[in-house]
Amino acid sequence: MNGRRPPAAGTGELFERALPRPWSVGELTRALRNAVEPKFRDVWVAGEVANLRRQASGHLYFSLKDDEAVIGAVLWASQARKLPFRLDEGQEVIARGFVEIYPPHGKYQLVVQEVEPRGAGAMALLLQQVKERLQADGLLDPARKRPLPFLPRRVGVATSPSGAALRDFLRVLHGRFPSVPVLVAPCRVQGEGAASTVVSAMRGLCRADCDVVVVTRGGGSQEDLGAFNDERLARAIAACPVPVVSAVGHEVDVTVADLVADVRAATPTHAAQLVAPVRDELAAQVRALAGRAERAVLAGLEGRRREVRALRAELSDPKHLLSRASHRVDDLLHRAAAAVRGPRRAARQRLDQLRGRLSRQEPRRHVREVLLRMEAATRRLGAWQAAYFRREGLRVERLAGRLEPANVAKLLARGFALVLREDGRLVARSAGVRPDDAVRIALAEGWLDARVTARDRGEDPLPGRTEPGGGTADPASGGSGVDPLSRRG
Repeated sequence: MNGRRPPAAGTGELFERALPRPWSVGELTRALRNAVEPKFRDVWVAGEVANLRRQASGHLYFSLKDDEAVIGAVLWASQARKLPFRLDEGQEVIARGFVEIYPPHGKYQLVVQEVEPRGAGAMALLLQQVKERLQADGLLDPARKRPLPFLPRRVGVATSPSGAALRDFLRVLHGRFPSVPVLVAPCRVQGEGAASTVVSAMRGLCRADCDVVVVTRGGGSQEDLGAFNDERLARAIAACPVPVVSAVGHEVDVTVADLVADVRAATPTHAAQLVAPVRDELAAQVRALAGRAERAVLAGLEGRRREVRALRAELSDPKHLLSRASHRVDDLLHRAAAAVRGPRRAARQRLDQLRGRLSRQEPRRHVREVLLRMEAATRRLGAWQAAYFRREGLRVERLAGRLEPANVAKLLARGFALVLREDGRLVARSAGVRPDDAVRIALAEGWLDARVTARDRGEDPLPGRTEPGGGTADPASGGSGVDPLSRRG
């Protein structure tokens, strides 16, 4: 109670001083937890991914290591689903999270909340994995891309309202077709969160019944164009109900948005050329088509007039036409009457022939012949059956006589017995068992369990006979050498 141990007998005052109270494992772990975890609630750790395990629940368990140490890490499924890239073994990453001591195992681990690739190829890795996922879902398939409308009723533009890209687009578009309406949805085109604003702008343009949506911005570095490599923006472009034109950067800049969009434009001005035709050229084409249509109609009318005049000249007296038609009708009536009378005459002749053949045949005679043949066949069949069954009965009796000596039940009824080992195998020789082995003796009615006390060498198949100069027992058995079967009866 006072924290002191009782002194040992005969040790004097050497061990009478008080010893500190020991910590329990749980107390020490809680103390370390209270001391460590508050200090490391938000840390960034750089290292190489090792021992990566993906659970069915979606949790990721792995280790971060360098040349000096290894620390366990866990990324819960709710955070793992938000990763913009695939975490693989051997990747160099930077992980943000907090240190946690897990009391049941007495180990500390890093609970990861964010992971970013590390090194010069980190951006390329992110971009490559995004392209692979989009390709696996079929979003980069050229077959799914839609054509642009010939003359859109309203054009939607998602871009920054203060950028030069919008001014270049509107200048070229209105220069080609001044009356086409344009609806601009302002959004951020670079920096953190820019992709989300572009997605919102596209959805607003779709709700405004735009026939085509143009996503555009001017040129810049790869970091400035990073928002258009975002996977969420790419999937939003693929899910847009109207065709999407991507005009991001200069001609040499190719983003994920360009790959997913229905049409890629090299520049904002090129996008304006793709979206709307030149109104003056359309008007000239319409005038040319109208002239061609007018000339074609006049030429067709003139041709029809010539055909009418030629038919009028060739038209003969209607009475002659009626006369030829009347002759044609008379001929058809005559042919029809002949066609009706001909089949009837042929059918009557055929009926007369059948009657003659039937009169020459006597059905009762044929019936008597058939009955006689049937009775003869019945007699032959009865004789064959009697002979066959007699022969097969004798064969069965011969087979039963051959099987009679092999009837085990009758052998057992005559006083013989079967000796079986513990594993159910039959004992046919004394060498098949050893002294003190347990055996089962099957009788004609029931069975006996016995134990081997002695055995002979198996030279004499008849039990109870003795060897010259001594007994028949196996010297190794130490028994009397009497076979238990010889005492039955």
